[in-house]
Amino acid sequence: MSRFKLFFLLGGAFLVSSCSELSAKKITNDFSNWITTITTQKENALEVAGGFTIRGTVKNKPNQTIYLQEMAPEGLIMIDSAKTSKNGTFEITSNTQDFLFCALQISGNQMVYLGLSNQSDIHINIDGSGPEFTYELSGKGVEESKGLKEMLELNKVYMLKTKQIEQSATGIDPNTEAGYNQMMALSASYNAIIKEREEKLLEFAKSRGASFLPYFIVQYGVIAEPTYEWLQLAVKSSKDANPAAKYTKNIEQKMAAEGKLMVGAIAPEINMATPEGGTLALSSLRGKYVLIDFWASWCGPCRKENPFNVALYNQYKDKGFEIYGVSLDQDPTRWKGAIEKDGLTWKHVSDLKGWSSAAGQLYGIRSIPSTVLLDPAGKIIAKNLRGEELAAKLAEVFGIKGQPATGK
Repeated sequence: MSRFKLFFLLGGAFLVSSCSELSAKKITNDFSNWITTITTQKENALEVAGGFTIRGTVKNKPNQTIYLQEMAPEGLIMIDSAKTSKNGTFEITSNTQDFLFCALQISGNQMVYLGLSNQSDIHINIDGSGPEFTYELSGKGVEESKGLKEMLELNKVYMLKTKQIEQSATGIDPNTEAGYNQMMALSASYNAIIKEREEKLLEFAKSRGASFLPYFIVQYGVIAEPTYEWLQLAVKSSKDANPAAKYTKNIEQKMAAEGKLMVGAIAPEINMATPEGGTLALSSLRGKYVLIDFWASWCGPCRKENPFNVALYNQYKDKGFEIYGVSLDQDPTRWKGAIEKDGLTWKHVSDLKGWSSAAGQLYGIRSIPSTVLLDPAGKIIAKNLRGEELAAKLAEVFGIKGQPATGK
């Protein structure tokens, strides 16, 4: 995922409880560097020569500096700037050898997002004087820019809905029975809105045909966790738009590197030793919903999670549910001892190589506990579900309505 993110999703505070590969090594906190990266304008990345043209008017903004910046993985890269006249008009002319997604910064966080090529001759009328920042687009080579605007307007509808839910949650005490039930109802509504939002975005992206907009949605964090279907769409639509474009090459590289682990993809095979001395292939469990559980005997959060998993396993094992525990242990005695002590009666495998585990490397595991949920065909349907979220997902896939989570 690009380090440059567009914050289309509402954020929230969360706590992380896991054992990390980095916890045994030097931890580098680059948050401040990341903030600097996305807000610092870089040197001009294009040759200024006449190719595309952006003409515009900004209402009530004379002598305002307008910045045109490429939205690159490493941050916003300065292309050019212009000052508005006393009437608020401006013009920027530049050149690009490739299609680019750009941000036209009017003032502060007021941005117009554009898709530019040397065939673009875009006219923009901007009104940032009121409570709502609005703009209209016309001209040649403006289709992708209009698509970005349409996508932002679609997203805004769902942002308002989630904001209303957040406001409704203010003042509710979840420690009371009534408050808890209210919070659960709001949580269900929130999840339904997010699901509907992603469905509408997917419908929108499919309607674009040959376009780089699906690439934009996947690469710039418009959706929290792109699925394999999203990645396939982004690759196809980018290739249809221009197979030689840098965005097409970028998304093809992403497909090669990450596609096999995305929701919707068939889970890569694992075939490792069991505690009894044989081997057990993940694919041998086809026909059941399978939770791949990466854990270790020495991982405190994993051990604390085990009672909850035991309760869920007992609840669903006769309905077609299995757990395939992949241990990152190195000591076979500790591994087997933890299985017995915690009462983990499901399937277990390990190559006893710790963080160098072949399965851990294959699945990109950098912290534990970490989970991957598969459907009976071996397709990934969810990742990193734990606790109440895992219980809710299992209740959903097994069709148990109103089933409370069991466990802790």
